[in-house]
Order: sequence, then C-alpha cells, then structure tokens
Amino acid sequence: MRTLWTNGKIFTMEAEDKFVEAILVEDGLVLHTGLEKDLLPLADNVESLDGCVMYPGFVDSHIHLIGHGEKLSYLDLSTFSSIKQIKETIASHITNEEWYMTEGWDDNKLEEGRPLTCTDIDFITETAVVLKRVCRHVLVANTAAMKLAGISKETPNPIGGVIGRDEKGELNGLFYDEAQSLITEHIPLPTTSYLKNIISSSLKDLKSKGITGVHSEDMAYYGHYEVPLQAYREVVQNDFRVHLLRHHDVFEQMQGEESSSFIEFGAMKIFVDGSLGGRTALLGEDYADEPGNKGVEVHSSEKLENLVKLARSYNENIAVHVIGDLAVERILDLIEEYPVTDGKKDRLIHVNVLRPDLVKRMKKLPVVLDLQPIFVASDFPWVKERLGPSRLQWAYAWKSLLKQGFDCSGGSDSPIELADPLLGIDAAVNNSYLPEQELTIFETVSLYTSGSAKAIGRECKRGLILPGFDADFTILDNILEKDNILSTSVVKTVVAGKIVYQKEK
Repeated sequence: MRTLWTNGKIFTMEAEDKFVEAILVEDGLVLHTGLEKDLLPLADNVESLDGCVMYPGFVDSHIHLIGHGEKLSYLDLSTFSSIKQIKETIASHITNEEWYMTEGWDDNKLEEGRPLTCTDIDFITETAVVLKRVCRHVLVANTAAMKLAGISKETPNPIGGVIGRDEKGELNGLFYDEAQSLITEHIPLPTTSYLKNIISSSLKDLKSKGITGVHSEDMAYYGHYEVPLQAYREVVQNDFRVHLLRHHDVFEQMQGEESSSFIEFGAMKIFVDGSLGGRTALLGEDYADEPGNKGVEVHSSEKLENLVKLARSYNENIAVHVIGDLAVERILDLIEEYPVTDGKKDRLIHVNVLRPDLVKRMKKLPVVLDLQPIFVASDFPWVKERLGPSRLQWAYAWKSLLKQGFDCSGGSDSPIELADPLLGIDAAVNNSYLPEQELTIFETVSLYTSGSAKAIGRECKRGLILPGFDADFTILDNILEKDNILSTSVVKTVVAGKIVYQKEK
C-alpha cells in the first residue's frame, strides 16, 4: 500500500532549508518526494501532517538502552541535592533483598561538595547497597556489600581501576572504573524476562521522544550475551531500529550472530578511560583541581593493542570511549598502526578534551566522532575547575570539529543524561558556556539524523528523506528554531512507514 504524507513541512535534511511538499511511502521505504499534485494519483491513502513538521527519524547514536529502561524504574539519584536526602530516601526503598542498587548521584550537585562514601550508607547493615555515580565510572558500596564481595583494605587495585581509600588507608567504599566489577560481579544476574520488561518500557519512552532508533552497547553486563540478545529479539519487532555495538569481552563470541533490518551488530566497543566527573578520564596533564592525578587507563598498552588487532582480524571497526586527550592519543597511535578496513570508519566516542595536534592526526584518518551535546549543559561550570583555562579551547569543541570537516553523530549517553534529542539540540544551539561552539539548527539536527547514519555506514539508506531511504520520521508540532526548541513537542514517530507513537490529542 502506498501512503502519501503531505499537508505540512517536510525537511529532507540533504541541505539546509531543503524541504518538499509531499512524500510517497511503500513497504517501509520512501518511494518518491515532490509535489502533492504529482504524487497524489499514485497513493492508496493519505496521512495528513496537519500543518506539522517532518524530519528524518531522530537516532540516538550513544545510549545504553537497557540502562535507560532501568533508570525509568529505579530511584533516580541525579535529582538529589544532598547526601542527607539520598540517605533518607534510599532507606525507605530498601526491602528484604540481599542487594539494593540504584544510580545517578552527582557530587557536583550535592551541597556537601564531596562524593558519597561507605560511611554515609553504612547505617544500612543487612542489605548490600551499591549506588552508581551518574557517570557510571564510579560507584559507592556499603560495608555489607564489600564484605559479600570479599573486599578488604589489602585488596590490590585491578588493572584499569582504583579502590578508594581515605587518608588513613582505610576503604571508603568508592570503586573507580574497572574496580567496580569487584563489587558488581557478585550482584545476581537479571533474567531474560526481566530484561524484556525493561527493554519494552525503554522503547515506549524513546518512541515518545521522537526516537526511531539507537546505537546501544548492552551485551556484556547481564550475564552471557545471549540473555540480553534474546530479550531484544523477543521485544524489538519491526517498529524500532537497534544497532548493537559489541563489547570487547563478547566481540569474538558474537561473530556468528546475524543482523536484521531492526537489530544490527556493529563495531567492537572499547573503553580507554573513565569520566571527567569522576576524575578518571585520561589527561595528558594533571587535573587542575587535583594535582598528581591524570586519570585512569582502563587497559594496559599491550591489552589495548591486542583488542584493536582482534577487531582488525575480523575486518571490523572499533567504537572507542575516549574522553581525555591522552586517551585519544593512545587510540590514535593504534588506529594509525592498524588501519581499519577500506570502506569502514572507526568511531571515537565523546572526545571531550582534545589538542590541536590530535585534531590534525584525526583528520587524516577514517573516523566518525560520536558527540553528546547535552554534556555541555551538565558538565559546566564545574568542568572548568577540572580542566583549567588552558584546555578549554579544544574542550567540547563541537563547532570547531564540524568546521574541520569531521563526520559527527549525536547521542545522549542515557542513563547518564536524559534521552531526549530536543534537550541535546537545545544544548548545542543555545550554548551559553561556550558560545563560540554553538551549532545551527541544521548542524545539530544533522547529528541525530544523517550523522547517526554515517556512524554505522548507513548514510545511503538512513538519515535523509529521499527515494530509497528507510521511511523513518520524527514529526514535531513546530519548525525547530533557536528560541522554541524546549517548547516543541513530538506529535508522531514513524518507523518503516508505520506510526509507532502518536501524541494524545
């Protein structure tokens, strides 16, 4: 059946202010674009936009889809402003279960001006309590949890992680990056049934935000990768597109898995460093607010090299978490030594802190930069103290990177941030902290449309409204402009020509 979409403004996103009057859709693809009078005779039915605005479907290029769903059901600590408030609230949520876990605390927002420690939560003695920091690169565990995990003050730091200690050398309950697994590996694993419910609620919420697809990385955190993958396959049908990156721990095991139009498998995911909020992002110079600390290298040089070599042995690209400039330098060394297969591009995720010499090297390589515009709104102003003034020129430098000609995609990193593309678009367009890095509406929407398609090599199939492209659309009640982004609403979300979300009238 051929459906004509018309009676609104349809932005194709192939160029700024490029729009058409009508499009004809059949079998999940755009068949024709043009004038209503020319396409109406070819249509079997008509979908009126009722004066609304159609864009290519928004795709979140960096999200943890299961984590986003869990955040919807968890107690979200990101809204809390004091340790006292956190203590009082989690106490009321503790049940008789052996473990209790939630996440979102942010010491930059707490009136005490410090991280949580085990001392704060050791009033809970019968339940093992684990509270992840908003960045997910730090957690705090109470003494009950550390005892169940067999952690003592003699436990050595693992490679790529740090066990927190106070000035007397006693455990303070903080676990950084790879050290987190010393605790989390003891938490009972979820079932496929649980994950199905979480994925379902996550998809429902994402569709309501105009999101037609995501790039996610969930395959190494819920037991054997087949457990979350089975949940995905049972929930994701033909109404959402999920591109799954493969964590390096399961990358080789997943080589036989077959992609479909709605569940695809992508690059090897590698973490090189941590987060700026937790002071574990790897910097070339010390943190300005913590002399002597340059961050954490998640892998040894030898292991990192072996991971890149493993990906290349399967002719695959890599998707690499790099926030600090030294982390970027480490991975560029290896990309230059072990080039990606022709026709593919490596993905550098976050790239919050760069240097001119790194940008110059990156320009010579086939890379896509996976950006999170919403980071600016959440990391400033405290990140100025972390980095100091000398590093700010190439920090969160989205406009500068686009001017250099890099292909860039846009994501949220939910559950670390809110998974709402309109919030990300507003953060990029109305950047009061770094006004010289403000993007235009077209540049920003491109991050979530054609940019996300380029990140997975689908730019000839997705991200634009053109004949032969997937019929994935985000329909808004207004044309996006600098001053109306946050007052704009999603009216409909369309995947493969099918309406999967419609705002109640």
